[in-house]
Amino acid sequence: MDQKTTAKLLTLVKRNYQEIAADFDATRRKELWPEISRQAVAVKDKADVLDAGCGNGRLLEALSDKKINYLGFDNSSALIELAKCNYPGREFVAADILSLNASLPDRKFDYIFCLAVLPHIPSQTLREEALRQLKDHLKPDGRLIISAWNLWGNKKYRPLIYKSYWHKLWGKSDLDFKDLIFPWKNAQGQEVSQRYYHAFTSGELKRLGQSVGLQIIEQKKDFNNYWLILQRK
Repeated sequence: MDQKTTAKLLTLVKRNYQEIAADFDATRRKELWPEISRQAVAVKDKADVLDAGCGNGRLLEALSDKKINYLGFDNSSALIELAKCNYPGREFVAADILSLNASLPDRKFDYIFCLAVLPHIPSQTLREEALRQLKDHLKPDGRLIISAWNLWGNKKYRPLIYKSYWHKLWGKSDLDFKDLIFPWKNAQGQEVSQRYYHAFTSGELKRLGQSVGLQIIEQKKDFNNYWLILQRK
């Protein structure tokens, strides 16, 4: 993918979450995915926890019984404001995962949650850079918990993935293979914004984690997501 296309996609992703922030907040008040709650069990009291791409802050629901030092960041200022309203007293900042070393210098964490974030980062190069910066903020033996949507397991998205393959093969797309752009619809069914996803495979996510020198502790998938638990070597 060329730099011009990458830049356009990064702008699209940021604009998308600004445009849908209120709708996104409303739709993210359902029960948490079971795997999030399972991973939260391992978080110890007094741990330093970073919520990368925190959205409206709902990870805190899974950590509500923990006495932790929490920081959530997102590149959508609209979502950060909603997170502050949802969880007053918690620390939230507007920051970009690709410039994290500049935004959070010298801060280290025992646990970093990066949930449904990597599918929004265009190009293998930038996804690796995002993971390197998260790795830089892990303490020794710190853990990085990653999720990426299992779009292949969803009948709604599978035809879009195949269509994107053919467009790429026919030279009709500047996107990478498995990249999707499609509309976000509000509760009334109106198209209000455009979204970008990269449709990860399980093996691709595993290779991405290994590419930055992190040790794989656990890998699994469910209907909704692929999960990868990583640790500093």
